[in-house]
Amino acid sequence: MSETLSVVVPVWNEEATIGTLVEELDAQLPSWAEGVEIIVVDDASRDKTPAILASLADERSRVRVIRSNENRGHGASVLRGLAEASGDWVFHVDSDGQFVVSEFVELWKRRHQFDLVLGHRVHRHDPMHRLVLSRVVAVAVSLLAGRRLRDPNVPFKLFRRTLWEDLRPFVSDGSLAPSILIAAGAVVRGWRVVEVPVSHQARPAGRATLRALRLLHFSARGLGQLLWFRLRLRAAPPREG
Repeated sequence: MSETLSVVVPVWNEEATIGTLVEELDAQLPSWAEGVEIIVVDDASRDKTPAILASLADERSRVRVIRSNENRGHGASVLRGLAEASGDWVFHVDSDGQFVVSEFVELWKRRHQFDLVLGHRVHRHDPMHRLVLSRVVAVAVSLLAGRRLRDPNVPFKLFRRTLWEDLRPFVSDGSLAPSILIAAGAVVRGWRVVEVPVSHQARPAGRATLRALRLLHFSARGLGQLLWFRLRLRAAPPREG
């Protein structure tokens, strides 16, 4: 039986990378999965990103662009993409060009044994403050989930849509980092989870949008949401199946 795939790509002001990424996704993923749809959620970009996406959508039938009228943040873009996804599987990848699209196959090959396949970034090319905060997040998520996860917030993950449907009632619409909640919730709810090493490249252009102090504030709020999410899961009835 064929399995369909939805790709969710949140984007904001990535004119230098989004075209190449979408072209690579459209060219490579149909070789491994059937019924591929590529959902790009543009969070009110102010550069040439909207024009590039409009051209791609006109030229490529698998590409669907959703544009927000106002900037709502990365988490809201991910949630909007997940709401639009119709595939049996969902692949979430960020738009900054730091991942190798061809390594998707390493996740796809494990879909029959696992429900959530997380990329684990090896030799990360990020500023030190981001590395430190990612480590703190990994420790917090691991403690709350009851299992070590090395890279729970990785924006290169494959999961069953039914997994997301199971977790969605516990995820608030204002979640800053739904990617973290998916990883933690999958473990807590008894879904099968594995981490797979993937490459991580320096940004080919531009820079990360969250600077050190703002990222610290963002992370603190995100950890608070994670704790509340975990408490809601504790009170929930066990998952069936």
